[in-house]
Amino acid sequence: MDDEPDLLALLVDQVSSLGYDVVAARDGAEGLRLAIDRAPDVILTDVIMPCMDGPEMVDRLRSRPETREIPVIAITALTDRRTRSRLTSAGVRSFLAKPYSMRELAERIREALPPSSWGEPATGAGKRPPSLPPRTRR
Repeated sequence: MDDEPDLLALLVDQVSSLGYDVVAARDGAEGLRLAIDRAPDVILTDVIMPCMDGPEMVDRLRSRPETREIPVIAITALTDRRTRSRLTSAGVRSFLAKPYSMRELAERIREALPPSSWGEPATGAGKRPPSLPPRTRR
């Protein structure tokens, strides 16, 4: 989720290129609705968004039994201790600081998914972790 259309499109392209199916949301409220409807394996979210920010969305996800356990990765340029503490308290499991590399993105997603879901991305078949892309320039 990201409220910046260009950044959202880039993130969708990046995650898709790793072989995962992607559903995109423009804000936290839409992301919450999609998470409830689709039960994704992992959620990537920006922190500052209109309608509902990332921490509030995560709080709401954690309050619902059907979305409580979905891993959330916060992608943010805000790296201060207060922001991280707020996100961790809300239930964010991992952080990805902007700007990030494709390798970092792939690693965070793989770390967030349980080993039982490793296999061919987007299919769940097999028993190996998804392969990481080659290093990219920052």
